Amino acid sequence: MKHIYYIIILFFSFYSCQSKNKKEYGLSQIGNITTENLQTITVEVEDFNFENLGNFLEATSYIQLAAEPLLTSIQEVQIKNEKIYVHDRLSRIICYDMQGNVIYNIDAKGAGPGEYTNINAFVVNEQSRELVIFDNFRQSLLYYNADNGAYIKTQKLGKPDPTAMASVRGVYYYDNRYHNNYPNDTILYYSLLISKDGTRVEQRYFPHNEAESSYHFTPGQPFSYNDSVLYYCKSFDNMVYELRPEGLNALYKIELPDPLPFSKIEDKADEWELMKSKYSIGLEQIYECNDLLYFQFSKDGFLQLGLYNLAQKKQIYCGKRLADKAGKSVPVFRLIDGVYKGKFWGIITPETIDYALLEEPNKDYPDIFRDYNPDTDNPIIAFYNVVK
Repeated sequence: MKHIYYIIILFFSFYSCQSKNKKEYGLSQIGNITTENLQTITVEVEDFNFENLGNFLEATSYIQLAAEPLLTSIQEVQIKNEKIYVHDRLSRIICYDMQGNVIYNIDAKGAGPGEYTNINAFVVNEQSRELVIFDNFRQSLLYYNADNGAYIKTQKLGKPDPTAMASVRGVYYYDNRYHNNYPNDTILYYSLLISKDGTRVEQRYFPHNEAESSYHFTPGQPFSYNDSVLYYCKSFDNMVYELRPEGLNALYKIELPDPLPFSKIEDKADEWELMKSKYSIGLEQIYECNDLLYFQFSKDGFLQLGLYNLAQKKQIYCGKRLADKAGKSVPVFRLIDGVYKGKFWGIITPETIDYALLEEPNKDYPDIFRDYNPDTDNPIIAFYNVVK
């Protein structure tokens, strides 16, 4: 099983996470941050595989995405307004209904109107019901109708040059890790930029530290959708913020074991070596549902998954593997990818299902897995209730 964890690690991007002193990493910003509800969570990695996931999560439903078009490696999935939006490695966005049927497919690489060079990031603006794509090569935002995929317009976005973007309550959020493309425009030397219209920046948070901004880790996903609430954890940090139009609310300070020393960032240590090291890096995928907090990071060459009871202020588990030994409540589990309508949800890949059926063919799987063909079928999305 050990090699499986190394393989999983390769599918995730990593951000180094550490507590920082006030001089280098204080809450200097142009914008408002509230901290009155801040909760500190101390994490300890356990040296065993957790097999009682069914005591805390229960799979209640599944959506099998239509087999055509066949998806390549999934880059991002968003579930909003009763639709599932999937961005895959072929720079397409396929929109599905909640039964897994294809509604439309945006596959528009080219040089014409409504076409793009690449999809570097995308958001769904629920208020305007627009799907917005960022094309890094053209430094442009392309707007489509989120309900039917029809092209609307293109707007230039010369600055910033975001590594990730998100939208909630009609506001756009840009993760702005680097400023190489605008070396003289210091007004944008901030890690988080906020815009109401997508192009004009109204708020800025977290001034760039030169060592961070020059250290090119593989970009990860700093935004986490929790229903209509958006969380943010910037690179080289362990603070989780709720993003609001009126400002940021610092929710959780997650103290990971052996946080990456800042000297490693300054020295631009090899990324792969850091992944295999004792240091905790890459805090991401932070989701909260019914007082259960889920998060991920890397340590000792493994992807570490955490569960924390917020009401009891107690760690349930943090380690290499989560599973339900009985196999009935959670027959196949991979990772959590979001929260929608009061349920956790996660993508179960064909490789995961194939491996599970080979390893434990007699397990009590639902019919959707028994009839599954990993060579021709697309991923399944599982929804989980929190067990009280």
